[in-house]
Amino acid sequence: MMRTEPLALTDVERIRVLLEEYRALNALLMVRLQVTDQRLPWIAGLLAAIVGSLAQFPSDLRLMVLLAAPALFASFFQTVAAHARSKEDVLRRLDEIERQVNRLAREELLVFQSQHPNRKRAVGGRSGQSTLLAILVLCLLSLTACGFLFAREVGLESPWLPPYAAYLLAAAVELAIDLRGLARYRYENAAPSTPPALDRR
Repeated sequence: MMRTEPLALTDVERIRVLLEEYRALNALLMVRLQVTDQRLPWIAGLLAAIVGSLAQFPSDLRLMVLLAAPALFASFFQTVAAHARSKEDVLRRLDEIERQVNRLAREELLVFQSQHPNRKRAVGGRSGQSTLLAILVLCLLSLTACGFLFAREVGLESPWLPPYAAYLLAAAVELAIDLRGLARYRYENAAPSTPPALDRR
């Protein structure tokens, strides 16, 4: 009985497959950019809403908002950092695809990500890093504002002030941990750099 060997893809077919993945990843990258960029005005608006309208709330509601806000800011920054890691994965995979296509085509056809001067220097790219740092500053300002508002609400002699200050400090430390973890994040190669060889036995 004659054994049928699997048909190998041609280099042109491999390039087409890679380009389809490249297009899909570019579309995903646009979504990541939009999600991250939308966080900046959102957090700025939230800060303005807390500071500007808190005085209009009943006392109990003001305390509830001030208790919930630090955890909300820390959770919010974690989400932004996760999007930055996802964006980094997309950027590095685009880099890989460009190199694979160029190798298969035996010429430099795709170069934007693979030869970008900022390649791998900032997790999530320069724009993602700038947005992340801006959101970090806004979160820290929000925590500071919460501290002042809480002190005004309960009084400087209140026994609840030191625990709340520790709570704010814990939220700030969580922000620092998330930022440090993001700075250390490294993309793991998701695909072999060369097409798998066929078994010719």
